[in-house]
Amino acid sequence: MTAKERLERLGSIQRVLGWTLVMNLASSVIKIALGLTTGMLMIVADGFHSLGDSLSNVVGFVGIKFAKRSPDETYAYGYDKFESIATMIIVSLMSVTCFKVFESGIGRLIAPHVVEIPFLGFGILAISMAINLATVLYEGGAGRKLKSDLLIADASETKSDLLISGGVMLSVLIIAKTGWWRIDGIVTMIIGCFILRVIWEVISPTIRLLADAQVVSPKAVIDVVSGIEGVAFCHAVRSRGRKDGFFLELHLGVARDLSVEEAHDRVCHRVKHALHQAFPGLRSASIHIEPDNESAKQRANSVFKGTDPYDHAS
Repeated sequence: MTAKERLERLGSIQRVLGWTLVMNLASSVIKIALGLTTGMLMIVADGFHSLGDSLSNVVGFVGIKFAKRSPDETYAYGYDKFESIATMIIVSLMSVTCFKVFESGIGRLIAPHVVEIPFLGFGILAISMAINLATVLYEGGAGRKLKSDLLIADASETKSDLLISGGVMLSVLIIAKTGWWRIDGIVTMIIGCFILRVIWEVISPTIRLLADAQVVSPKAVIDVVSGIEGVAFCHAVRSRGRKDGFFLELHLGVARDLSVEEAHDRVCHRVKHALHQAFPGLRSASIHIEPDNESAKQRANSVFKGTDPYDHAS
């Protein structure tokens, strides 16, 4: 993919996120307004859960915006982790919301609040669910077309919101039929659990990124590299970053009689080309050349042996 194609793809994803944000906000406003008007706390809680979808859109939008920026002298590896910083801030706000939802749910369980539910409320909630369904179809379709895991995952989150709304509507029907108002608090607590799940789904990949978890399997890299002419062995494979833009380090064993120029031009170039073909998200590969001897085969990251905590890696 050329730089122009990459920017065009990122721009398309950004536009999809923008429209998705509008639809999610509309759904949230409808639910919160309905909940406050009728006094149904479960609908208010569901509306705040829908804001999680909107926050997810914002995170994606900001991430794509910074992804367009090129590395510079200050941030030589790029600006990808600024998305993670924004994500952690949003998770903090979501955590406050989650606490309030649980607090309110417990309060309603202790002291149920009797309210009248207008028939119009069901229609408004149905409209909100229709907006969610349209969002799932639009964003999910765009995600498959653009091959964007971000859009597909975001659409899946909205799909879960659609299921929650269905559960809320079912609970409202049960309340209207049985008059058991404590169901309001119970459903509110369940929605709180869903918010916790959203928080974990957002924060889990963020932790992996900030902690520099491996992006690709070292074995997969070794399998690609080992089949290239001139490569005697490969070890000390490390990767970090995002799947659509990661950095790779590895040690490469070559014949002892090769010159630096030959090792670079005849072997390294082939290795980098093969790796980029196998892993399109590879942004840069740093290769350390080792001579093909027993000593080199036994050492991996042992330049600082005794002080390097990774000198046991292979």
